[in-house]
Amino acid sequence: MTSPLAGFHRANTLTYVSLLCAIGAIAGAVHGRGSVAGALIAAAVIADTFDGKFARSFKRTGTERALGAQLDSLSDAIAFGAAPCVCMMLIGPSRPGWAELAWWAGFAAFSICAITRLAFYNVSTDAASGFVGLPVPVAALIWSTAVLVSPAPLTSSLLLLATAGAMVLPMRIPRPAGLALAAFVIWPLLVIAAFALRGA
Repeated sequence: MTSPLAGFHRANTLTYVSLLCAIGAIAGAVHGRGSVAGALIAAAVIADTFDGKFARSFKRTGTERALGAQLDSLSDAIAFGAAPCVCMMLIGPSRPGWAELAWWAGFAAFSICAITRLAFYNVSTDAASGFVGLPVPVAALIWSTAVLVSPAPLTSSLLLLATAGAMVLPMRIPRPAGLALAAFVIWPLLVIAAFALRGA
């Protein structure tokens, strides 16, 4: 591979879709459209769920596969580590002084634990068999679901702290397949439908 330009491959399409959904979520939050932000984070989760399987359907060199893995991790850091925090800052309710501190603690914990969890996954030797700690996309999907009920500042802070801790806990979670995978995909689809019904 002679340049970054050569790194573009259609195998990474869903990874790019996930990234663009996250950017769209932030743009929606900037304009105060919480429903758009929440729905697009959920859409990013769906794209991320299938990006690996989609990429493996293409014939690629070892370098192309390695680049795809790096793109996936970097995209996840933005879509599921940074975007939920940025969106929450923009669309969250007004906060008294003490709640502002709690929010910043939650944002810091969530983003730091998210990138640590992603880095751990990258170097894990048995990642194919399952997950250690709550997957970062699931943590972001929990946030997206919570936006539906417009949680109070303290509740939002506690949710961020709880999901942050869950991402780095030494708990094993099986990789979903078959009916379990179908059930998981239904979750973000229901979230998107709920946001669509609620309107922006």
